[in-house]
Order: sequence, then structure tokens, then C-alpha cells
Amino acid sequence: MGVTKLSAALRIPLGLGLVGFALAAGLVQRSPWILPFLGAGFTLAYLFGQLRLWRVARNSGTLKRYWLQLPADFALQLLLVSALYLIGFGLSALFSGAVNVAPFGPADAIWPIAVGVVGAIMGLYIDRLEGKPASFLPLWMLPDDDTPAERQSDLIVSADPVTLDTFFSGEAAGEGGLSEDDITRVEARLGRALPDTLIELYRRQNGGNVAGLCIPKRGITHPDRYEHVMTPFGAYNDLVPAESLRTLWDTVCDYADPDDPDEADQFPEGSKAMIVLAQWYRETLFLDYNQPGAPRVGFTDFDRFDVDGEPDPVIWWTDFDAFFASLRHYEPV
Repeated sequence: MGVTKLSAALRIPLGLGLVGFALAAGLVQRSPWILPFLGAGFTLAYLFGQLRLWRVARNSGTLKRYWLQLPADFALQLLLVSALYLIGFGLSALFSGAVNVAPFGPADAIWPIAVGVVGAIMGLYIDRLEGKPASFLPLWMLPDDDTPAERQSDLIVSADPVTLDTFFSGEAAGEGGLSEDDITRVEARLGRALPDTLIELYRRQNGGNVAGLCIPKRGITHPDRYEHVMTPFGAYNDLVPAESLRTLWDTVCDYADPDDPDEADQFPEGSKAMIVLAQWYRETLFLDYNQPGAPRVGFTDFDRFDVDGEPDPVIWWTDFDAFFASLRHYEPV
């Protein structure tokens, strides 16, 4: 969600703490051989503080430049810690009137690296606050297996379109469908007319577990990996039962207060006229009634932001029929 008050509040003391540690090393006149270890610790903390940049580089194919930049990053951090160490050392000598450099010991190697590890852990946590990564580990730490000779498929995507009869999973398909009166009550409660194809799905089954469904990402003609497809029904892999259909505004009210100015940005514009069809955390598939005519279908993760703090773009379909026509069955390899 971009830089938040909490993430900013964590970054500032983290940076000040690292600066203070380097100054303190000089003030207590530790051996100057501590400097390479300070440089390594600072570089570790710096890299994990820039995970969003590494992730963007990984996705844009420019990751190699970041790896080549590591020696320069270390050199820059070494210069920084050397300057801070010398400032602390000079102040200590000035006020004490003596120079008494301590001999190099194991602690001079251990503590700087330990501080860097703490900074790295804080960087991971801050990264999760500022924008949900695709996995707990940043993408640049995952194996890069895009070499065609070594590339292996993750899934098989069917070329056949999904039908009303194959939409739900086989175990429960056809059970517990809604009657006309049920559908009328749902539409009256929502104050919205549901798309005809969606109504047909609810007539067959009142939501619940759907088949393995995905949508190939635009520009991918032969999807065979998870990063090639979207899974609009999320990790829960289900369609919301009709009686549980709510607006996006209502779902956000479960954890945010619309009257709190600090939480106002949690409510997307137009969310009172968006009906949630599937949701996993804030990865949401919804009907958008903010324009005349049939509702369009949107899919996005309201918790994911890019390196500049811009929200994830919404993937749009002109109506539910267009969305339904883009669905395909998939099976893991």
C-alpha cells in the first residue's frame, strides 16, 4: 500500500540506529578492522530495505544490473561507516584527550553482522507493510529458471472454454441452486440486477467451490506457468454464496473505519457500487456498477503497490459474459 505511517516510523529509527551504531564504534575506539564488517552489515540492511526495487528489477528483466551493482553498494556503505566511525573516534579523542584503540576481537566481527541481520529482518517486515509481495521471500531470492533449456511447466491450461456445467467443482456441481424467489430477494437486498450468466450459475449452485479456473494474462499465448495466469477466485477458489454478496465498501468496513481520516484511503473510489464475487485478503473479483448499463468485472489486489507507491492496476472486462468467456480450466503438472 506504499509508504505507511507505520513503515515510515520503522524506517526512521532503523536508519538512526545504524548511524548511531557506527558512531558508537568510533566513540569507544574499537579497532578500525571493524570497518569492513560494519560495511557488510550496513550493505545487508540497505539491500533488504530496497526489496521493492529488487522485485521491480526482477519483473522487468533488469535484475542483472542490481547484482553487478553490489560491489559498488558495499564500497559506498564502507565509505559511510568509515566517515561515521572517524567522526565518533575524533569526538572521543577530542573530549577525552586520549587515544586508546582497543585490539580487534571476535565481537568486532559478530556485532556489525548481527546488526545487519536485524536491519534485514526489519526490511522484510517493512516491505510487507508497504506492498504485499508475491511470496514471503522477495522474488530476487527465488531461483531464476527462465532459461528455455531448463524451463519446466507448472500447469496445463485447457484451450476449451469453461461452460455453465463445468464451472463448479465436480463434487458439488448441481447441488443447492437458487430458486427465482431466492434470486429476486438477493437482487432486492443489493439494489442491483445481477448479470444473467451469473444468475444461471447461482441457479445451478449457490456459490462455493469452483473448478480449477484461471485466465491467461494478456499477451501470453501458451500459458504453462503460474506467473502466466490469473486465478480470479483466489486461494479459496470459490464464488461467494448469493446471500453473502456484499459491496466492496462493506468488506473494507470489516477492518477499517470509514470515519477515521487515517483509514479513508482503505476504501477504493466507487466501492459502494462494487459487488464482491470472490475475495482472498484484498485480492478481489467484483462487479462494478459505477457506470450505466451492465456491470463490468474487475480484478485486482487492493493491497499491492509498485515501487512508486502506485496501486495495482485493475484488470477489467466489459461485462460478466466477457469475463466468463476468458476463463479456462487448468491442472497442476
